[in-house]
Amino acid sequence: MDDRSAQNRPLDVLNARGLTAKREYVRGLEQRHDDEALSLLVECLCDESWYLRDLAEQAFLRLGDAGAAVLLPLLEDGLWYTRSSTARVLGRMGHRAAVPGLVRLAEDANATVAQSAREALIAIAGRGGASRIAHAIHRLPAEVQRQRIEELQRLDHAAGERIQRLLRREEIMSIEEADALHDESAVVRASEEGLEWEVLTGPPKDRSPHAGGSPGGEPR
Repeated sequence: MDDRSAQNRPLDVLNARGLTAKREYVRGLEQRHDDEALSLLVECLCDESWYLRDLAEQAFLRLGDAGAAVLLPLLEDGLWYTRSSTARVLGRMGHRAAVPGLVRLAEDANATVAQSAREALIAIAGRGGASRIAHAIHRLPAEVQRQRIEELQRLDHAAGERIQRLLRREEIMSIEEADALHDESAVVRASEEGLEWEVLTGPPKDRSPHAGGSPGGEPR
């Protein structure tokens, strides 16, 4: 039997083959990374075997964006451990397109899933996605916004504070096409640089003739 035939066997057959066989199976799918192989890796991520799910997580991390698209639907569906694994992988990838789904998943009824979603958001914030997260949270009702921010601050205070500051930047929150929003984009850098300058120096001084000083700069 050739390798491709072995890779297409039902997973219940593979479960009896031992850890080495599972590792080789997942490695083979990763090396193929065609549509069928990605679909089978998703099946691994949905399997009740923790070991097989962990192998699939690592494979998807190595595949990066090439495999991210097939993971996004799993945030909305599937068993709790699949949603948790998917959130973890997308967070470690820093995959900003997953942010809206992760923000919704942070309200999941399963506490483990909700925590995985929050941790994934913190991971994405650390990889240039804080502005994308703020943009998604901005679309929530005010009370839910506060709850999400508090949850994120408990995980990483600095990241949570930064997201909260970005929520106040109307020039960022009003952007309609948010998929390309990144912390290094011009609008975010300009906004944050202005904020940092005010924190360090205070608000700009009024230099008009009526500001309380003489034209030469000496006090009256």
